[in-house]
Amino acid sequence: MTVDLLFAQRWPKSSLAQDVAKMDISSYLQAYQSLMDQAPTRASGRPYLGGRTGYPTTEGETNRREEHFAIAMVNAQQSWRLPDGTQFELIDYQIPLKSRREDRDIGKIDMFGLTEHGRAVLIELKVIGHSRGSSDPPPVALLEGLRYASIVEANLQRIAVELRDIFGRHMVMERPDILVLGEAEWWSRWLQEGTDIKTALEVKAQEFSQAFDMSIVFASVPNTQVQYGRRIQAPRLTQIPKFDYPNSLPKSAVNASSDRGQNLENHEAVLQRNWWIYANTLAEDDLDGYERPGRPPVASLEKASKNLMLPRDIKMASAIEAEIAEKDRHKHFRSFRSSQALAQSVFGAFKAAGALELLARVPAECGRPAFGVTTFETRLSMEVDVQTLNEPRPTQLDVSLETDDYRVAVECKFCESEFGACSRIRPAKHATPVCDGSYTRQQGRQNRCALSEIGISYWDFIPELFDWNAGQDATPCPLLPTYQIVRNVLAAAVDREGRVSSANGHAVFVYDGRNPAFKLGGTADAQLRQATAACRVPGLIRRVSWQEIVRVCQNSADLAWLLEALKEKHGIYPIP
Repeated sequence: MTVDLLFAQRWPKSSLAQDVAKMDISSYLQAYQSLMDQAPTRASGRPYLGGRTGYPTTEGETNRREEHFAIAMVNAQQSWRLPDGTQFELIDYQIPLKSRREDRDIGKIDMFGLTEHGRAVLIELKVIGHSRGSSDPPPVALLEGLRYASIVEANLQRIAVELRDIFGRHMVMERPDILVLGEAEWWSRWLQEGTDIKTALEVKAQEFSQAFDMSIVFASVPNTQVQYGRRIQAPRLTQIPKFDYPNSLPKSAVNASSDRGQNLENHEAVLQRNWWIYANTLAEDDLDGYERPGRPPVASLEKASKNLMLPRDIKMASAIEAEIAEKDRHKHFRSFRSSQALAQSVFGAFKAAGALELLARVPAECGRPAFGVTTFETRLSMEVDVQTLNEPRPTQLDVSLETDDYRVAVECKFCESEFGACSRIRPAKHATPVCDGSYTRQQGRQNRCALSEIGISYWDFIPELFDWNAGQDATPCPLLPTYQIVRNVLAAAVDREGRVSSANGHAVFVYDGRNPAFKLGGTADAQLRQATAACRVPGLIRRVSWQEIVRVCQNSADLAWLLEALKEKHGIYPIP
C-alpha cells in the first residue's frame, strides 16, 4: 500500500488544490524508500542509457508528439539554466526502467540530463498531443518523477558506469533532481481555475525538496511547433524554447560546489606550471631561451620536434615526427600551447603503434563513437587539404580518418578560447570589410555571402545539413560564429564528386576538458551548441576531450608512454 501512493492516478480537477495540499510528505518519503528497496534492475545486456539514434520510431503526425518533442530537445544539444543559474544539458531520451514485463506502471524517463556539477536531472515532459486530447494533471507528473528518481537512485552506480562508458560523462552519486516541464497550454489547462492550485504545487514542491534532499522544479515552455520526424529524418523544433520557473531554487544546485569562477587565465596558469616543470627536464638548447611572465616554453628553431611527445622507440618516434611535414607546421608549432603539436603527438602515436582500432572505443559526448568505426583499413592523415569546397585556400583538416566511402574530419583545440569566425568581416590594413556580418546583399554584390561571390561552395551545401535558408536574409549571418565548425562539417559530408550527404562522414571537435571556453556557458561551447542546434543530422557534429581519448591508452602496452608523457607535460590524464 505504501508504494501505491506513488502510482495514484485520480486527481479530480474540482478538488485538485485541496488534494495537493493534503499530500503527506512523510508518507511519500516512505513510499519512495520502499520503491527504492524493491526497484527493478535491468539485465546487464539491457542498458538504461545509449542506443537511441536521434530518430523516432513512429512517422508522421502521430499522437506521440511528446516523443518527437523530447528527441528534438536532446538532438538540439543545448544548455539550459535552473532557477539559480546552474546550467544543465540533456543527455538522452526515453530511458527504459523496466526489467520485466510485469513491472507495472513503470514507464520511461522522458529526458535525462546532467547539471554542470554532474548531478542527474530527470525531466518529466508534458505537452499537448497532436489530437489535443486530455492530459495528465501536474500531481501525476510529480509522482512519475518521484517514481523514476527512486528507481534511478537504486541503480545509481550502474547508470554512472553507463554514463562514463557511453557518453564519457561523470555523474555524482547523489539523489537525482526532478524537473516537471510542461508546455504553456498544458499548464493553463490545469491552472485556469485560479491561483490556488499553482500556490499549492509551489508549496508542496518546496516541502518535497526539503524532505527528500533533492530539487523538484516546475517549469513552463512556450507552446512550440514540432516538425515531426521520420525514420530517416530527425524531428525538429521551430525554435529553441526558454524555460520559465515559477517556484523554488533547486537545493542541490545551491549546495553544490562550483568551478564557474575558473576562467581562461586560471587554465593557462595551471598549464604554465606543468609546462615549466616539464621544460626543466630538457636540455638548455632544446628551448629558444626566451622567458618572460605569461610566455610558455618554446622549442628552439633548430629543435622544433622537442615540442612533440615521443617514445624511446626510435622507429615509432620517427614515424610520429614524420606525420606532419616541416612546411605544414603552424607558425606557433614550437610553443607548448600548440594544439598542432599535441595532435601530432597523440594521433601520430595511435597510427605509429598500429592502434587506430582503439579510437573506435572513444565515446563522444552525444553517446556515439567519437571517431566512428576504425579498423586496420582506416587511413589517418594530418594537415589534409580539402578539395571539395572550391576554396582558393583549401580548408586543412587537423586529422582525417578515412575509409573508401567515409571521412571523419577532426578539429583539435587545446588552449584556444573560441572557434575561428569568418574572416570576411575583418578588414585588411587600410581596407573596408567585405561583409558587415549579415547574410544580405551588400556592397554591390550579387550574392548574400562574400564567399559565395568569389565562388566558394559553402552555401551550395549548407541548406542540406543545417536549418539555414540560402535564399533568405539573416542578421547576423549564422556562419559568423560557426564558420570553422561548419567548414569541418562540410569537409566531412561533401564527397569528391560534390555530393553532400551525412552518410559521407562526420566532424569531431577535440578539446581540453579543463578549458573553461569549452565548458557549459563558455564561448567555444556556445559556438558548438549553436551549430548543433541548427544541424539537421543527429551525430554529424561530435565532441570529445583529450582526457577521454587517452583513456583508451590505459590498457595498451604500446601507448603507455603516451599516457605518462601527456600527464607530465600538459597535466592531461583520464578522469577517474
